Amino acid sequence: MSFYLSQVLSHFLLPAIMFGLLWSGANTSYKQRFWWFVLPVVTGVCAYTLLPYSQVYIFSAGCAYIIICLLLLTYGLMVSRPTRFLLVWQALVTAFAAFMWARGAKLDMMSATNVINTELILNASALMFGFMLIGLTHVFIGKVCEQRSPRFKKSLFFCLIVLAILPLSGEVILAGMKLQMIALYPGLLSYVSKVTNFFWLYAYGVLALSLIPLSIMVWRDVRPFKAAVKSQPQPIARRKLQAQLNIQRRRASCFAVSLVMIFCSLLYWDAVASQPPTRSPAQTIELAADGAVHVPVTDTLKDGKLHRYQWIASDGKVVRFFIIDRYPGEMKFGVVLDACMLCGDAGYIQDGDQVICLACGVHIFIPSIGNPGGCNPIPIEKWSLTNNEIVIGKAMLESGLQYFSEVVKMTVVDPVNGKSLTNLDAPFSYTFGGKTYFFTEQDSYDAFRDNPWRFVRQGADHQGATHQGTAAGGAQ
Repeated sequence: MSFYLSQVLSHFLLPAIMFGLLWSGANTSYKQRFWWFVLPVVTGVCAYTLLPYSQVYIFSAGCAYIIICLLLLTYGLMVSRPTRFLLVWQALVTAFAAFMWARGAKLDMMSATNVINTELILNASALMFGFMLIGLTHVFIGKVCEQRSPRFKKSLFFCLIVLAILPLSGEVILAGMKLQMIALYPGLLSYVSKVTNFFWLYAYGVLALSLIPLSIMVWRDVRPFKAAVKSQPQPIARRKLQAQLNIQRRRASCFAVSLVMIFCSLLYWDAVASQPPTRSPAQTIELAADGAVHVPVTDTLKDGKLHRYQWIASDGKVVRFFIIDRYPGEMKFGVVLDACMLCGDAGYIQDGDQVICLACGVHIFIPSIGNPGGCNPIPIEKWSLTNNEIVIGKAMLESGLQYFSEVVKMTVVDPVNGKSLTNLDAPFSYTFGGKTYFFTEQDSYDAFRDNPWRFVRQGADHQGATHQGTAAGGAQ
């Protein structure tokens, strides 16, 4: 839902503010503007849907959109009062904005089924709410700017046009590069990267520019009327001034509320809803004297939730695993590595009665956890439930080292000369027997590589590594 709302606001806020500014003070009815907005939106969406997707169409549409913006800039700077011809400009800009919106809005994914369901209703409501906010800002910016000078309006309009052209220029240049029409240059690539990757910031830029006329209105219109009402001794004149003050306040407050709602909608999507799901922290667990890890079976462990743990090997490599009671309260545990044969060590999260692979988004039915195959977590084959504890041997944990890439910073010992160093800063390393050994100098590395069996036992004795807790590499 938040995605579709943010897409509407990101693509149509600028045209709404821009044409609301241009229409300020005009006598054209809102009904006319409404239809000259709705029909171009439908036209732009249909054009993108019906045309086969290709860089040629993206390049052509982007170039045409830039040309329209430049011509509109000329019109806006030359014409002091809006004319009915502005409806044509509004239709053209809206149609191209709708074309670009349809490209990124993924309208065909509003529902996973062909019937009306909750997902479709929520997404359609988000679109309607987004366009409603767009319409309100269009109306209120015109009201707020009615009494502003033509010079101020043109200056603000120029800034809006620049904001509109910046991302379009990046899209056009990128499409031209893909079509081999534009040569690749480092500086040009850097420009394209900056103006396209930060597209989400342009809506905030439009909101910031919209605060300028709102602030001027409060300072030049609302405050003087308020002072005049207080200083006016005549009741009739005071009521007239109060009525004008109420109108100005109503316009300013309505415009401010619409801007706040847009800002909150965009911020929620960018800061919260669009963020990928992350793994819950893993509880670090160490080997007991018998060379195994012991996880107590408590009421918490039997709640049917995913409980994540990690064991750190002597070389600093982290092995994550999780335990879940597949049938809550029945102690039918799934004990598995937090990794997938197909997707790697991105890990899993739980959503309701399903576990989700973070790498590919596949939903795993909880009772099936512990079974091999597909995107299921890799089973830990040998574990036992003893004395109300889940016991996993060191050998089984070490067998999982190959599936993980996360390493934590640790103090280790060179197995040849016995000197201490940190694993992440070691100049030399060598993997033998599934373990990684670290060396302070070339001679130690060469000696170990030539005859590792000679130093393995000694190295194992020296590497009583001390965990320093700084995670590095791999997924967090």
